[in-house]
Amino acid sequence: MTERIASRATTVREHHSPASPYPLFIFKEWEDRFPGLRVGITAAAPGSDFGLSRAPSEAALRLGYQRLGAQLGFSSQAVARQVHGAHVVAVSRAQRRGLWLAGDADGLVCNRSGVLCCVTAADCVPVYVLDVHSGALAILHAGWRSVAAGVLEAGLEALASRYGSRPESLIVHFGPAICGTCYEVGPEVPAALGLQKPGASEGPDAPIVRGTVDLRAELGRRAVRLGIRPGDITTSSWCTRCSSDQFHSHRGKGLAAGRMAAFLGWHRVAEP
Repeated sequence: MTERIASRATTVREHHSPASPYPLFIFKEWEDRFPGLRVGITAAAPGSDFGLSRAPSEAALRLGYQRLGAQLGFSSQAVARQVHGAHVVAVSRAQRRGLWLAGDADGLVCNRSGVLCCVTAADCVPVYVLDVHSGALAILHAGWRSVAAGVLEAGLEALASRYGSRPESLIVHFGPAICGTCYEVGPEVPAALGLQKPGASEGPDAPIVRGTVDLRAELGRRAVRLGIRPGDITTSSWCTRCSSDQFHSHRGKGLAAGRMAAFLGWHRVAEP
């Protein structure tokens, strides 16, 4: 029953904005519904690689995020180094101007305006969570290892323990990522996720049976089990590999793929 409910999550398509200095894909449904919210992901374009380990220097890394922040109206940005786990860091206050490197983590939670929270991705699922009552938010990086480790569960628990968020007040969006058709994996992936294996191999010389996994569908099932209403879950129709001309895709481009910055934050309202 849970799987049938989760499969009815609304499919949406982010709006491409050829902005400068970085072209973006904006989730206009949330931005239109919640004035002052900024939510989306950077596109693949020359000079738009936000991978923490790929920048030629820390100064260049900071400059890139500061330019992205300025483009969206933020003087403070926060990003963690993704390690494919379930650790979530709280951004307890708007940091000083510029980029705050939040250590090794696969998610950020925040209830303050003025700081742009980011995770990086290049096929993994950027997960956006918003408490529509309090304004608290979470942004999570969900590759298969992070999903198996419970990053979604950890993100919702952090929102609950720090800000009192309840599942019925949360809305969730799964952003551009590799689709279930393109994401071919070995049997260890569905096994780690608790899914049915693609087939059986017998004997030490038997070929490895490969199949496909839809990470966004699995995240949707988990979200429903955690108490999120199916009608409050949306999924991007963009596949990063199918559209690797517009998105960075590790499966589509291999080591040449850059990293996108998925972002979520409340813009600081100017003092009158």
